[in-house]
Amino acid sequence: MKKYIVLSILALSMGLVSCNDFLDTLPDNRTEANTVEKIQKLLVAAYPTHDHMAFTEYASDNVDEVLSNSSYKERFIDQCYTWTDITETNNQDPRYYWMDLYQCIETANMALEGIESMGGATTATLREMQSEALMCRAYAHFMLVNLFATHYDSNDPNAVGISFVSETEKELNPKYQRESVHENYAHIAADIEAALPNVGDSYYDVPKYHFNKNAAYAFATRFYLYYEKYDKAIECANVVLGTNPKAMLRDWDVLNTMPNGAVYQQDPYANHVIEPTLNCNLLLLTSYSSQPIYFGGWGTGKAYTHNSYLGTTETLSALAGLWGGNYSSFAVPPKRYTARNYWSMWRLPFLFEDTDNLGNGYFHTVYNAFTGDEVLLNRAEAYIMLKQYDKACEDLTLWIDNVSRAKTYVLTPQKAETYIKSLDYAYDKKNADGSIEQKADVAGSLRKHLNPKFAIDAEGSTQECLIQLVLACRRYETLHEGKRWFDIKRWGIEIPRRTIDASGNPVEFTDWLTVDDKRRAIQIPQDVVSAGYEPNPRDEKEPGNSEIDICEKE
Repeated sequence: MKKYIVLSILALSMGLVSCNDFLDTLPDNRTEANTVEKIQKLLVAAYPTHDHMAFTEYASDNVDEVLSNSSYKERFIDQCYTWTDITETNNQDPRYYWMDLYQCIETANMALEGIESMGGATTATLREMQSEALMCRAYAHFMLVNLFATHYDSNDPNAVGISFVSETEKELNPKYQRESVHENYAHIAADIEAALPNVGDSYYDVPKYHFNKNAAYAFATRFYLYYEKYDKAIECANVVLGTNPKAMLRDWDVLNTMPNGAVYQQDPYANHVIEPTLNCNLLLLTSYSSQPIYFGGWGTGKAYTHNSYLGTTETLSALAGLWGGNYSSFAVPPKRYTARNYWSMWRLPFLFEDTDNLGNGYFHTVYNAFTGDEVLLNRAEAYIMLKQYDKACEDLTLWIDNVSRAKTYVLTPQKAETYIKSLDYAYDKKNADGSIEQKADVAGSLRKHLNPKFAIDAEGSTQECLIQLVLACRRYETLHEGKRWFDIKRWGIEIPRRTIDASGNPVEFTDWLTVDDKRRAIQIPQDVVSAGYEPNPRDEKEPGNSEIDICEKE
């Protein structure tokens, strides 16, 4: 079975890159997926074993360059941080993730075709398997289009997406054309809608590592939120959260009682975060990943950190200011490291695979693709977009009660508006005459100018203030997991590259990612482009010309 999967993966990857020097004929010695047992085993390989967390987290505004840590640099991370098209090889680079996702799609298509060859989904088990395959195919395409293309814009039907692949390869060196983002989303919606009626958990040994019912509806919630179909997002979130949403949230108070364990973030704390029996964990994925080291208690990558300035002005303390607290008022405060100036939330366990009994091998982690906590925040955002502010505040109050020690705090639209309006917009400079210059001050803030392609109310409105708040909550909820990048794209948030001096203060900007910056779409892997696949456009820059005027702190 394993050989079958590997052969099919090679067929796909070589089809996207180049087959001529590797194969003379299409490898058709594939094991036929013609029994329930074979399809069940096949679907295990329909989930990615690599992740996007490093290249999207380092590309986000969750990190700055700390100048005193300049000796702790890696070229791969440099390229992620500077929004450079990534050419360095790393288990967490975009190429590995691209190939991995298309391998998942090929595997899902094999399962779907296998079910059809058996006469269709004629039993409850086959219907559940068919639904799982459809969800895996939809999820892989969803991640591809949201990373390697511009974000979905309902007003732009021509924006270029990625290739949607709906059947297994049956010819040598097939050529794939890029669809539009609109076409991609329509295909993904069709797969999700076909799958949801029959998703189930009955044939899984460990449901949390598969698209069980809650995981499927959690994915649908996120998809419809991105698709601007807010009623559907709420409807799917309701399935996950039920009548007692608190029961689907992480128990941070329990985590706070656990010892930290080893410096590598092992037992018991970080392993409890990914415990399959917890209601909050909806879909767990494994990956070759150094993310627990990059953002954990030890390791590399510390030139670019979630530092004390960020933690104070933009993330933890800035959010806790809503209920009158600071970083220590969270149920689980961050781990703060002064020597290299970074704050960390231990959310990813460090796992090591020793391949030769000599200490050589691979770093792994297990991470949450979806949680009940994220579903709650996604529902709150959908309520805000529909201007159902009281319902949004009920969800946000529940979330605050769960993550913080502010157990009696009750959020209202007025409280949200008052707090957000008390903050300056990040990077704004106030002149003596009262005018504002955007992107002219290195000072950060939780509050950032939003420039989405869809319409929202004016800055300072109740809607805009609540959006600022839910984005801040999600930024905290997904810190170190790379998911902030998707909100930066969706909401048109302009972010800088900024240096932090030895005293922990911002010094200057070195670059900007503007609203329509083409670097928001991760570049297609170079070997795929070399084989004739259409790359993402990039702005041409004249040699020696700086993209921005350097802004130094006065």
